[in-house]
Amino acid sequence: MIPLFLVPLIVGSIIQVFKIVIDFMIEKSINLSSLWRAGGFPSVHSGISSSVCVVIGISSGRGGPLFALAFGTSFLFWYDAMNVRYQAGMHAKYLNDIRLDLQDLLKVGQNLQFLKERLGHTFIEVIGGIVIG
Repeated sequence: MIPLFLVPLIVGSIIQVFKIVIDFMIEKSINLSSLWRAGGFPSVHSGISSSVCVVIGISSGRGGPLFALAFGTSFLFWYDAMNVRYQAGMHAKYLNDIRLDLQDLLKVGQNLQFLKERLGHTFIEVIGGIVIG
């Protein structure tokens, strides 16, 4: 039997490997940067937090304060991934588009880096992480 604290680490690692495989199926090339990239399917935050809930639920019971804390924190992660971080990614996409338009129009900002657009998750990406966790 493995130590319980390793379960979320193993789940997170498995999910990150899934991302490489899924990105390969979409992009037709291996992109190891998927190991460190946020966003995408499945959600590693959701998987890790749900695995913590499962570990605490099994070891301490689902009726205690530890499980309530783990579930509440997990719910916050899930909400944040689907709402706050997802919207931040959408804002980054729009700002990058505006930057391109202004760059072509005004010939400014040629050396600026683009904002990261892949930050949050859709509902399905979060559910995928929860199920794997």
